[in-house]
Parts: sequence; structure tokens; C-alpha cells
Amino acid sequence: MCAALGAAAFLLNVPAASAGGIDTCPDTAVLVARGSDQNEEQGEYVGPQRYSARAPESTGFEGRNFAALFHQVEQRHPGAMDGVYVLALDPEAYPAAMNLPPLAQEGEVLSPRDVVRRIMEILQQHPIGDLAYSVTLGAVDSLRTGVRNAPKVVEDYESTTGCRPRWVAAGYSQGALVATSAQSYLAETGRLHAVLTFGNPLHQVSWAKNRAGLPEHRAVDYCLDGDFVCDFSLEAANRALATKAKRHASYFLGEPTEQDVQVIDAVAGILTSHD
Repeated sequence: MCAALGAAAFLLNVPAASAGGIDTCPDTAVLVARGSDQNEEQGEYVGPQRYSARAPESTGFEGRNFAALFHQVEQRHPGAMDGVYVLALDPEAYPAAMNLPPLAQEGEVLSPRDVVRRIMEILQQHPIGDLAYSVTLGAVDSLRTGVRNAPKVVEDYESTTGCRPRWVAAGYSQGALVATSAQSYLAETGRLHAVLTFGNPLHQVSWAKNRAGLPEHRAVDYCLDGDFVCDFSLEAANRALATKAKRHASYFLGEPTEQDVQVIDAVAGILTSHD
């Protein structure tokens, strides 16, 4: 009888950590908000990823840039992704919508004259008032939804699994804005371990970065030179128009640059540190 009661008490205290196919709680959960239009309709859904044999599968909605980053973290630092659960917000929690028609096709480079011509074609198909309304409404509604739901996703995960990991707020592009909001919630509730953003529209807005006052080594905000979303130069804007924002879309997708490696190493440090 005592043995049975002891076993029952033990079972009641074991977290039901079934999310991602691993039966133990992760040490770290990374709450990811993907970039604009990184959705299945745009061919951007990557599906569940296992970044380490000892890590649960991700939810699959992190987008190809975060997926590439986490795979590179594990490649350069074997074991860094052990015990890390990548909980990316799904389209219901965060639509990641922008609704902006592309100027160029994949891999196409336009001359300045071609850019003007394409803009005129788009405006003929979509009156500027309707286009501006659609883009603005889509982005604002997407952001509001993500900001509202991110805390619910955290709480639902913890209540369902019984796990209490340390949390990393992570976002790319539009998703960086969601992550900026989420970090405040996570800090206020004592859950926040680190913040990771790249292609962040708030990169040059000093008051908006690292609002939780984390140590410098636990707050990464990466902007590629020439990325018009976070590098507000005329040259970056012109390049974005001519190349379908290729620079902004390129984070961690090619051979790692020296800058990439620094960020990859910093992320590995965040995930393996216990300070």
C-alpha cells in the first residue's frame, strides 16, 4: 500500500512533457515569431525540425531563417540544442501577414527602370489606396494577434506539460516586434532568459531594444548591412526594391559569413549558459 502511494505521488510530480515527442521537460524553450509571409501559402512552411537527437521536435512554424540558424548552432556547437524546445507561433496565434505583392520573382534582379515599370504594373492591378489599406491592415492585425496570443501560448504550454523552462523570446522581421512585446511579459513573470532578434525594424530605436535590461551577452539583435528593414539607408532601400528584398531574406541561408558565425556562437552561448 505504501509503495503504491509512493509510486502515485512520484507520477503526480513528473511533468507530462509530451510536446515535441520528448518525455522530459526542456531546459530552454525558444518562443519564435517568424517573418512576414513566412507561411505555407508562400511556400515558407518548414515543418517540424529536430535540431538535436536530444531535443524535441519544433512546432515547425519557425520559418527557414530560424531553422537554418538553429541547425548551424548545433553543427558548430554539438549538443547546444540538447534540451531546447523551439516553440514557434502557429498561423492561428500569429498570422505573420503582410499582403504585399512582390516586385520581383525569386532570383530576379531588376534595373531601376524595371523597378519603376513593375511598380506601375502593380498600381494598375491594385489601386494605391486599396494596396496601402490591405498591407497596413494585414500587418497591424497580424501584429496585434501575435502580441495578444504569445503570452497565452507560453501559459498553455506550461499548463499542458507541467514544464517550467527558461524562455528565449525570438523574432525575425515582423516577428521581432512580437518578440519585443513577448520579452516584456516573460520578464515581468520571471521567465525570461534571453532575447534574439534579427532583421528587426526596431534595430535603430534604442529605447525599444533589450527592454528587460538583460546582460549584453543574453540579448542579440542582428542586422545585416544593406537590410532595408533595419538599415535605413537609401542604398539599402533601392537594393530591396530591385531584388525583392533579397538581403533581408538571406539571414543564415548561405555559407556563414564572419558576422553570421559571431551570432551563431552567441546564440550557442545563450542556450548553453546557466547564469
